[in-house]
Amino acid sequence: MQGLVSVITVCRNAQKTIGACIESVSRQSYRALEHVIIDGGSSDGTLEILEGHRHAFAAFVSEPDRGIYDAMNKGIARAQGEFVIFLNSDDIFAGPNALRDAMAEIARQPDGDVYYGALEIRGAGTPFVHVPPPPDQAAAEMVLGCLPHQATLARREVFARTGPFDLRWRRHADYDWWLKVLCDPSIRLRQIQTVIASFAMGGASSDLAKGQPEVFAIQNASPLYRSPEWDRRRIEMFQGAWLSERMEAARLREGGAGGPGWKARIARHLPPGILRALQALRRRLGR
Repeated sequence: MQGLVSVITVCRNAQKTIGACIESVSRQSYRALEHVIIDGGSSDGTLEILEGHRHAFAAFVSEPDRGIYDAMNKGIARAQGEFVIFLNSDDIFAGPNALRDAMAEIARQPDGDVYYGALEIRGAGTPFVHVPPPPDQAAAEMVLGCLPHQATLARREVFARTGPFDLRWRRHADYDWWLKVLCDPSIRLRQIQTVIASFAMGGASSDLAKGQPEVFAIQNASPLYRSPEWDRRRIEMFQGAWLSERMEAARLREGGAGGPGWKARIARHLPPGILRALQALRRRLGR
């Protein structure tokens, strides 16, 4: 169907957040949408909440899976829309007109395949909006960060070109997918200005040691970065991020980082790669 958007939500044991996610989808003024729910076999009361809204879902599955990306692949297989967007259980749309405004921008530049917008990030303090760089800077952005999947609308046919999410990567298969998109010259990437989704940052730093090596392995294997020029640029970017983080940490120690909103103040100065890792961790803990 022309213009239909498939909103795919994957969840597991998300009773604290899934209700707000479902409500944000149902409030969208853009009505050409379907909500696909893939639950990983919740045991905490999530299923009771989902059953109460089951009439609003175009597809609903609850069964054990092999992780978040297996669940996302199940969602893609059941989606019928022209466009797909992933809104995880602890994500919400930025407002009731988020999809309407995003689709209006897409209609003004209809030649694209993957469209990404801006993402609101909620922490302990005042929410702030992360605006990713334009497509011609996307490869550099992916060295230390990632384009925001919660704020991305991709034509469903793109997944036929990239393949499904690669389950070899348990923590960052979405990062792997983005590199495949950037490596394929037939996939046209476009930026839109709409703030599409709102994301709650949180989680524990102990998982960074597990996740970041996977990111580096994916990056090192990607054809996108296989050149001496990119080797040099990546080293320079990692060195710059490391120095920036140390300087900011020292400044916060000298000025005192405690008090209300300190987490949000730190988040504003984190290198994009560290912020992305925290975001990915929060998504996983939220399912």
